[in-house]
Amino acid sequence: MSDAFDVRRETVGPATVLHVTGEIDTDTAPLLRGYLAVARKDTTDAAPLVVDLSGVTYMASPGLSVLIEAHNEHRRGHTRLLVVAGSRATRVPIMTTGLHAQLDVVITLDQALPS
Repeated sequence: MSDAFDVRRETVGPATVLHVTGEIDTDTAPLLRGYLAVARKDTTDAAPLVVDLSGVTYMASPGLSVLIEAHNEHRRGHTRLLVVAGSRATRVPIMTTGLHAQLDVVITLDQALPS
């Protein structure tokens, strides 16, 4: 599996989904921040932004910081951000740091999508 950072945007029903793959570290966290900021503009409470981290192979603290910043922006804007942390590379840092108590975290993409 390649560790090259990539983000693919998709619309699934009313939700905007960002599929993130590769490593999120000091170099790539600013790129993720940019993708999240652009996608946030199309987000409402009924049309959430879902960040699918299932393809992430490594997440450093700058990536966690970006997720918290995005969560706070969505909360201020009364919109919804969901984080899919289905891989060990993302679930462990989120759980270990206690961020799962702040973020809206699910394990699968299906759990994040509106019914």
